Amino acid sequence: MKLLSALLSSALLMSSAPAYQESSRHEQSSRWGVDATFSILNAMGSSSHLLTDLFTSEQEGYPYPVDASISTASVVSRTPTDEPGREKWLVASPSMGREIPVDVVLGSGGPVVYFLEGVDSPETSNWITKGHVQRVFGESDASIVIPSQGAGSMWTDWNQDDPKLGRNKWNTFVTQELAPVVEAELNHNGKRGIIGLSMGASGAVMMANNHPGFFDAVAGISGCYSTTSTVGQGTVDLTVGSLGGNPRNMWGPHGSPDWLRNDVAANPEGMRGTTLYLSAATGAWTDEEMAAYPDKSLDDRIGGTLLEAGSKRCTEEFSAALDDASLPHTTDYLDAGVHDWVMFGKQLQPAWDAIKPALY
Repeated sequence: MKLLSALLSSALLMSSAPAYQESSRHEQSSRWGVDATFSILNAMGSSSHLLTDLFTSEQEGYPYPVDASISTASVVSRTPTDEPGREKWLVASPSMGREIPVDVVLGSGGPVVYFLEGVDSPETSNWITKGHVQRVFGESDASIVIPSQGAGSMWTDWNQDDPKLGRNKWNTFVTQELAPVVEAELNHNGKRGIIGLSMGASGAVMMANNHPGFFDAVAGISGCYSTTSTVGQGTVDLTVGSLGGNPRNMWGPHGSPDWLRNDVAANPEGMRGTTLYLSAATGAWTDEEMAAYPDKSLDDRIGGTLLEAGSKRCTEEFSAALDDASLPHTTDYLDAGVHDWVMFGKQLQPAWDAIKPALY
């Protein structure tokens, strides 16, 4: 992978951070990088092994033990935080055999908006620790519900337990266990939305497509919505593999029925009647992002560009598929921005503004 990084850096004239920032502003260079990266990786074999040399990370606690005695979904506990109106709930999940920590911001009669996190899925959501939920929803009557412990899971139901990531049944948990028990305790208007970023954007759109009508509105920020295209399949392999998981334990071998079924770009019909907002950026580093991450290595800067440029490619292809199916949606393409929280945070307000009318 270091060799691949060096080749891409040389080809794109990225010998230093300032030179890389300038190169990243040329969208065609970023698109070339995406094509080259995934084409090389597909030709060499499993991209999950090669890409994770660059992007791999570790999460404490995984795999979580399975408690077979959990037979009923329920709210086990509600613990207030030091922030008014925000609580930490534990929700028992029979499908996963454990109690799932959930961040909940209590609303006052508005919709329930679920959030799906990115690949790390920390126990307290980045949307909260970085203040974005409080900034955007501080004056709202919406309730916010954010499950955790889904690192590297694609927020989907896995066919079998994984040695590294354990048991993952997120489609089942969110739609059949979490939603009924939390909504029974919240003051809400009966409307339901979901917002995801990166892995969470892919998961939110897949979940909505697999459960037509369950969500009234969906927003995907910097996601990828095909599971079978060159970039889409590689993105799934990267996402799962970056936490040490095996995508075969999720959906079986590439090309098997579950990979095809979860390719929303190939079959978006389940989105009909659901308000949909999608956003992505070019992968160009802004001055603000360079200042926010002064110590990022060149490899990490390349990664931020490739992931976001790949998300934009995926979003454009998904949008075209939606147009072909006569499915209305809103897209928002940013001229600059990389795959990290400076850009993610700015996109929450436009995402909420776009889906809010469908939730009241």
